[in-house]
Amino acid sequence: MNRSNNCLRDVVRKTVPLTLFVNAVSAAIAYGFYGMVFHVSLLPFWLTAGMSILAVLGPCIIVLIDGGQSRLAAFGLVNLFMITAFYFFCGVVPFFFYFLFAPMPPYVHAGALALGIVMTGHWMIFTARDVNKALATSRFMRDAFEDMGSVLQYRLQNIAKLEAVLNSRSPSGKLHMCLVLLIAPLSLVIGRVLTPAFGTHGPILLSALILFPVSQWIAGIGIRQYIVMIRLAKRLERTQGKPVVVVGDGP
Repeated sequence: MNRSNNCLRDVVRKTVPLTLFVNAVSAAIAYGFYGMVFHVSLLPFWLTAGMSILAVLGPCIIVLIDGGQSRLAAFGLVNLFMITAFYFFCGVVPFFFYFLFAPMPPYVHAGALALGIVMTGHWMIFTARDVNKALATSRFMRDAFEDMGSVLQYRLQNIAKLEAVLNSRSPSGKLHMCLVLLIAPLSLVIGRVLTPAFGTHGPILLSALILFPVSQWIAGIGIRQYIVMIRLAKRLERTQGKPVVVVGDGP
């Protein structure tokens, strides 16, 4: 059980510096683009800075509340902080902040933001459906959790068992890739001629379009983590009357 007791603390010690670095880069981009280039608002920078503080304090507080048990639900919450930091980097800062704060016609603001929210929500619902189906129709529930008497153990490598039974999907379909390949040369070469809305924003727009499907993939990972590590863990703790703890890979 010693390996279990140290598992959550070890993960936080390894992931918090990476999360902090990703958020620092996100804050620098938000300040550079929206504060210095567009001169529209420092709100993106302050929001990203706030996310950086939460990404550091959140996991540390969870470790303290967990009290060395390394519960699976606590592990899932820590992972969600890291996933949110990467989602900020790939989705919020380049896409949503761009179409929210960059100077462009109001109908472009509204249309792009609505499309981004709908596509992300659709992908998250799709992912949740696939995970719930996999949990209901596979041996994952029987194979992933080991009853040790006083606790249920969940090994880190068991997430691969779930991936093996999930339907593989890609948020960057052919239509999206064609759109990116079309906008790339137009934005970078003849951006000013293309449209008044996007001409001067070509490289930033291109980054937003390329990183948006990556952000959807990250959002899907967050949904999987929540369903398995938090919702399922809490349900097992209620029904079995014993904690679900994480143990590291190994014998």
